[in-house]
Parts: sequence; structure tokens; C-alpha cells
Amino acid sequence: MTVELRVRVNDGGRLEDLREWMGGHPGVTVRPVARAPERNSQGTVWDFLAVVCATGGPVVAAVRALQIWIEAQVTEIEVEVGDRRVKVTSRTAGAVLPQVLAAAQALETAPEPAEGADDSA
Repeated sequence: MTVELRVRVNDGGRLEDLREWMGGHPGVTVRPVARAPERNSQGTVWDFLAVVCATGGPVVAAVRALQIWIEAQVTEIEVEVGDRRVKVTSRTAGAVLPQVLAAAQALETAPEPAEGADDSA
């Protein structure tokens, strides 16, 4: 099982910096996700980073790397884990990101739906 964090940065120019920072951690894959192109544009703007973590230690490492990056910036980001969305600034990173980690770890331990199960009742 893997856990995906979606990270949006209020200054899109910093998304590449964050992608480089988050990359290189074992068990963590970071890829930019493009926003739907606007009319008459080439659509090359990234909407968010998808940070996919293997279970266990990689989730902790990814959230800690994210915290260090945020604390070194003057910016606001939005992190989405499952159905939880949290806004984080450099002033609140240390206090708020443990909630992100708890949500990610809860997804890790959630039971997988049975194969062939139909939730549309």
C-alpha cells in the first residue's frame, strides 16, 4: 500500500524547488501534476505535487522533509491527505504537520476494500 500527499504552493515558482527537495528520499516518489489547460494556453503550469510514499518510514521522512522546507520559506502551502486538507505556513509547520502525518498513517493502516466489493449501495 502507498499513501499520497498532494502539496500545493501559493507561489507556483517554488514548486520545482520543493520537488527537488522532496525527491531523493527512499520510498518517496514526487511528481508534478499539471493543471487542466486554460483556453488558448499550452497548459504547462503545475497544479500540485503528488508525493507518493511507501508504507512505514517513508511517510515520516516525507512529512519531516516537507516541514523543514516550509520552515525555511516564507510561504503558505496546502497539503491534502485523503479527504483532509490543511493549510500550513512557516510559523505553523511544526504544530500542524503532525496532523498531516497522523492522517497519512491512518490511511496506511486502513483496511483495503475487498476485491470486487461495491460501495454503491
